[in-house]
Amino acid sequence: MTTQSRTFSSLWKPSLTDFFFLTLLFWLFLADPSGWERLLFDGDTALHTRVGDFILDNGHVPKIDPFSFTLPGERWFAFQWGTGLIFALLNRWVGLKGIVLLCGVIIALYQVIVARDMVRRGANGLIAILLVMLGCNAAAIHYHARPHLFTLLFLACGNYLIARDREAQSWHLWLVLPMMALWANLHSGFPVMLALIGILAGGAFLHQDWPNVKRYGALVVLSAGATLLNPNGFALYQHISKFLNNKWAMDNINEYQSPVFRSEAMYSYMAILFVAMMVCAKHFAKKEWTECGWILFLGMGSLVSARHVPLFLITVLPLIGVALTELWEELTRGQSRKVTLGVLREMSDKVTGKFQPISVWAAVGLAAVVLFTSADRWPKDLSDKYFPRDVVRRYAVSLATNRVFTTDQWGDYLLWVNYPKQRNFMDGRSDFFQEKVGADYLTISEGKPGWQEALTRYAVDIVLVPPGTPLIELLEREGHWSVQHRDKTSVLLTRLENGLKSGI
Repeated sequence: MTTQSRTFSSLWKPSLTDFFFLTLLFWLFLADPSGWERLLFDGDTALHTRVGDFILDNGHVPKIDPFSFTLPGERWFAFQWGTGLIFALLNRWVGLKGIVLLCGVIIALYQVIVARDMVRRGANGLIAILLVMLGCNAAAIHYHARPHLFTLLFLACGNYLIARDREAQSWHLWLVLPMMALWANLHSGFPVMLALIGILAGGAFLHQDWPNVKRYGALVVLSAGATLLNPNGFALYQHISKFLNNKWAMDNINEYQSPVFRSEAMYSYMAILFVAMMVCAKHFAKKEWTECGWILFLGMGSLVSARHVPLFLITVLPLIGVALTELWEELTRGQSRKVTLGVLREMSDKVTGKFQPISVWAAVGLAAVVLFTSADRWPKDLSDKYFPRDVVRRYAVSLATNRVFTTDQWGDYLLWVNYPKQRNFMDGRSDFFQEKVGADYLTISEGKPGWQEALTRYAVDIVLVPPGTPLIELLEREGHWSVQHRDKTSVLLTRLENGLKSGI
């Protein structure tokens, strides 16, 4: 039988990998009635979809802000335009069902790639499954229908290609180049891959492995060149660097804060972090500088910013899996099948052997999910747990035709309901608004000195904020504002001279 025929036949042979992929989908999204809706707890889903709609409606990627009244005409980098386009096309085709299904598949798929990578490096299959499940729990707070999911997928793919190339060099490594070109148009997380390849080249340099210095050094340069194939060219790097070095943004935007260890997810991350440090010591003793560099670089990044936790997990879990497998082999070596350790060893060896490449049966199972999941299980709007759906739709006309002050997340939802008419004070584009608008946003919402002047300067007509926002009491006390709507989710106020129109 030829290699081609063997490859074709393997596509039809079910494997544990297929079962694991479908198990992850079930665990994360099907077991809980609100599983798919959890992907829509973040307003950026709406924002990016409307960016895609703008591109479809206007035929170009925007470079001037089309969504705010606070920074009209300002230069804007829509650097995640590719994801927005995908979301918009799916939404127009099948609605939010298409978006959440795509994002759910990406999440399950990148976890499967990490597990397969771990096994290919020599990890025990059972250990690989357990570690990936633990890592999945640690990263679950980041599972939203947003462009960063493509970074998780591409990072897992890039790590897999690099690991295979370090085992036996082949042309497959250069698949990183088209991946990087695509990545730079889907999400801004692509520099992490450049950093990891650079550390790999640096490790080869420390070992005076000149052929690999040349190979991986060339990969860094060519990958960086591939990322320039985006609408903004090199200016994209300048924009990302400027934003990440903005102290105000890093101090005031939640997702760039250090992780808070007060949840089950963060405890799982903490456990992995501690084990990773021990694994790093093991690599240090062997002078395996590349592995040390990867662990320390991403470990430090994950402690500085919680949004980097999934990147850390994707990269270190295979290293941890190999190290734990070595310990497991020592512990169970020579154990009889008559004792527990012997039985577990035999079981884990069988699991490892069945961790074969994914087959068409995973696609068949996915098709079954699509066909047989009840229509009422698929979300038709963003979550009413986090967004004031009823009041926004009730007063949609007035919200679209007046200047509204609301939270950045709710600004995204206003775009979702009122595109293309809606103009926001602020929305989820934190890299765009930064301190120019962000400082006024905090001053107004928190009722700090100068809030009245800021509200007047932007000629705000309507305020829509959650109950308990300090601004509500200040406006009611001032006397020039009237509460038009109040419920457990939101409070809507207007200037007394303004009226509201109900309906869309």
